[in-house]
Amino acid sequence: MYPSTLFRTVNLLLFRMYKRVIYCVFFMDYNQVTIDKKDPDAKLYAKGANTIKRRIEISDIKSINEKINSTMSLAGLLKAIMDSAKELLNSEGCSLLLSDQKTGDLIFDVVIGNKGDIIRGERVPKGKGIAGLVAAKMEPVISNDPHKDSRWYNDIDQKYQFTTRNLICVPMLVMGDLIGVLEVVNAIGRDGYDETDIEQAGYIASQAAIAINNRRLYDELSTRIEELTALYEVAQSISLAGPDDDIIDNICKSLAETMKVRRVSILFYNEDDRRLNVESAFGLPDSVMNSREIDMKSSIAGHVFRSGDPMLVSDIKHEVPAAMVIEGRNYLTDSFISVPIRYKNKIIGVISCTDKNNGRNFDSFDLRIVTTLSSQVSQIYNNLLNQRIAENQRMLSRDIVIAAEIQKKFLRLIPDAFNGHKLAYFTRPARSVGGDFYDFSRLNENKYSILVADISGKGIPAALFMGSALNIVRAERRIDSTPAGLLKNANRYIFQDSENGMFVTLFYAVIDAHNKLITYASAGHNDQMLVRSQSREVVMLNTEGKALGLAAEETFEERVILYEPGDWLVLYTDGVTECFGGDRMDVGHGERKLAEIVLRFLDENPENLIDYLKQNFMTACRDSDLNDDISIVAIKF
Repeated sequence: MYPSTLFRTVNLLLFRMYKRVIYCVFFMDYNQVTIDKKDPDAKLYAKGANTIKRRIEISDIKSINEKINSTMSLAGLLKAIMDSAKELLNSEGCSLLLSDQKTGDLIFDVVIGNKGDIIRGERVPKGKGIAGLVAAKMEPVISNDPHKDSRWYNDIDQKYQFTTRNLICVPMLVMGDLIGVLEVVNAIGRDGYDETDIEQAGYIASQAAIAINNRRLYDELSTRIEELTALYEVAQSISLAGPDDDIIDNICKSLAETMKVRRVSILFYNEDDRRLNVESAFGLPDSVMNSREIDMKSSIAGHVFRSGDPMLVSDIKHEVPAAMVIEGRNYLTDSFISVPIRYKNKIIGVISCTDKNNGRNFDSFDLRIVTTLSSQVSQIYNNLLNQRIAENQRMLSRDIVIAAEIQKKFLRLIPDAFNGHKLAYFTRPARSVGGDFYDFSRLNENKYSILVADISGKGIPAALFMGSALNIVRAERRIDSTPAGLLKNANRYIFQDSENGMFVTLFYAVIDAHNKLITYASAGHNDQMLVRSQSREVVMLNTEGKALGLAAEETFEERVILYEPGDWLVLYTDGVTECFGGDRMDVGHGERKLAEIVLRFLDENPENLIDYLKQNFMTACRDSDLNDDISIVAIKF
């Protein structure tokens, strides 16, 4: 080998490896080095040149891999990869177009070269041009004269007065999925691109695709970690709240601290007044807190509640109708988030956040956090409502127990005996309190009155109306104790007190022990029984007269019947005969069964009859499943 040839080859190798440093050492320019094909050492020189090219590729590959594994931002990483592609392929420009998953368009994301800054963000419609073809078929394309290529999409060149002489376009794929395309334009110092350039561009495109995919996965994971961290912080704050703290207030405050915002509000819909009410708020003006009611039609929260769609707004002045914007709005920023609160596919409220501490706009990350938290708030609020309901029920149960005790005391005890007559009674409401009542009153040494009554309905309303009706009857009995007179006078006042159509059926009797007479009248009550001991005949007692409280003025029929010693008078409400009437609550059957039972006890005391009936009521009516209140009074003459 000639020394001069060897010297030129070594100089060329060192220069390409160390670039300008070698230039300083050997004081020579690579561009001045030529190959003499007649030189016997030309083959050695060419082999050295190819080795240089491979070393450059390895060096660039190593550089790209190092950047991919670095903590560089995705934008910076892609720019560095595109710079490497531009340099490696010795081209004027290089672009990375990402695929829009929704539309299929290609978007210029990174553009290296002349006019790159203004081209960035431009779109190539799906399937348009060479880039669109590459994206659709996922195969690389070289076009060394694009203006004569029918596939060429010339809009970008025309718009920005750019000239594309030649180009190479390759798909960016990860596991068969398209990320975008890599486009290199205008080769320097040559007429166009070749298959070697395809290989090099394809490698760079693969590396860029991997980088984008990895960074997306990393960003997605990082975002998820931030979301979970934010939710954890809220959950921690809630868990540390004392038993006396308001849990919704703690959520509101924790959300404000976690999201780093100045104002948060949690609103829930009130079914009764059909309004959104402020359940809790952080940083809201006193005017809002004092009213605590949000208009459903003209407010942003009302719109979110009615539509069920969250709102992520950057500029309230331009993105929200003026009618929904509060006048004199003293907010620091124009950005806000408002998210519906759902429970079992039903919207129950709204969470809103405004005014980030750093003054920035809210973004999709903030929206995801608030949306995720809204589902937790709905569950917590539902549990809170259940607790409130349970507490109210507990208090109501306690009040009902007290009311039942008061009702028992309100009903006078019936004496076991009066002037030789033996008496016994039993009453059981279908619920804790009921509408049946009875009353006994001593009129003189030989006379006493007895009554049974049934208020329409059951439960607390019937119990309240019962107390009013019984007081009226007792008051009117002092004025006129005759059955017809008492019912007429009592009806007038009961009608005045009656609400929602409530009424009273009542059977009233005056017993004259001296003359052995029963004087009685009925106000729409069911038939009563007089059982003859000698003949074992059952006489049904009733008179004409409507229930008390249906009309202001009514008259009532009064009748008189004689009794004999040993006879029984049985007074009862329709709950007794319904209970004995079987599953179909046959009143006729119930009356016959009750009469049969009374006849079996003719020779015994009323107390024995009542004890027996109690057991039958429990069996026949399954104890706690009464359809109606039960009251019965038994008198043996």
